[in-house]
Amino acid sequence: MMNCNEKGVRGLIKVIDDLQEKGFYSFPAFDDHSPIDIIAVDRLGNSYRLQVKYKGEGYGLSAVTVVNGKKLPINRNMIDGWAVYLAKHKKVVYLNVRLLEGKKSCTIDPSKDYGELDNWKRTSAG
Repeated sequence: MMNCNEKGVRGLIKVIDDLQEKGFYSFPAFDDHSPIDIIAVDRLGNSYRLQVKYKGEGYGLSAVTVVNGKKLPINRNMIDGWAVYLAKHKKVVYLNVRLLEGKKSCTIDPSKDYGELDNWKRTSAG
């Protein structure tokens, strides 16, 4: 059984591998307290600020993070979306932050196509 840190590392590795296969450059955060886990940059220079999640069981995604044991709302102005590794399905899905607009959570459907990062058309300039 993996603990939270092991799951986080596993999720990050799976996302980096998936991004590399899709032709993105990946820049992981060096700070464990950063709201951004990884910045993905496509070949055109568009950047995507992602929070990485590992989901083994249940695919609920919450717009809340845990810092020092306290649940805090994610500052959605700091991220463009989530990269979620669905362990049972061995796949990464990318969810634009707008998907949770006005919501506190959602359930990820592994069979649904949520689109790819390059469809988001978000750049570092805004």
